[in-house]
Amino acid sequence: MYGIYEGGSVIAEFVAPFAIRSNHPVFTSDTFSLSRYISRRTAQRWEIDTHLSPLSANAQDLFVHLVTKGYSTSFTILTPQNYGVILAKTSNSTPSASGSLGTSTVNIVQGSNNGFIPKGTFIKFSNHAKIYMTTTSLNDSPVSSTLSIYPPLRTAVSSTSFVTNNVQMTCFYDLETLTGMSYSDGILQDVGQVRIVEAI
Repeated sequence: MYGIYEGGSVIAEFVAPFAIRSNHPVFTSDTFSLSRYISRRTAQRWEIDTHLSPLSANAQDLFVHLVTKGYSTSFTILTPQNYGVILAKTSNSTPSASGSLGTSTVNIVQGSNNGFIPKGTFIKFSNHAKIYMTTTSLNDSPVSSTLSIYPPLRTAVSSTSFVTNNVQMTCFYDLETLTGMSYSDGILQDVGQVRIVEAI
């Protein structure tokens, strides 16, 4: 179950319609000859547009969360994995990896991964909060191997473990999100669409 995470459990579950996007600023310009010049910034964050499962008897937890976090205090979510990843992934290990700042690959320590991690899996390294996505798949690692990730590493990792299950992302509510409560039929709290942005 993916959603807003507090006190060791999900207090509000994400439901469809749901969208997660990569905000990676790109600037383009066309010349008179229609050649296109593209400049891509290094900054990147994940952004989520989602609805939350309507709540009734336990709606107070979400209400307090929305009001107290507002737009200025970060909070944690359990990051949704792609459904194809959920079906294909067999690894429950926490592999160890190393990589330099700014690189798009990490070296996987021999024998630290048991099972299959498909490309498109969200991962998080233990030494920093940024969320990454694998762009190649990883099989069992009886020998040292490499794993490609997106975006490039924001912090170097050295024999650092990473998780693929219950990946926690630190976020903020975007300004379009209602920081209060709204009831759809008198007893079901439904705040409508919520926009969440990764804290970087």
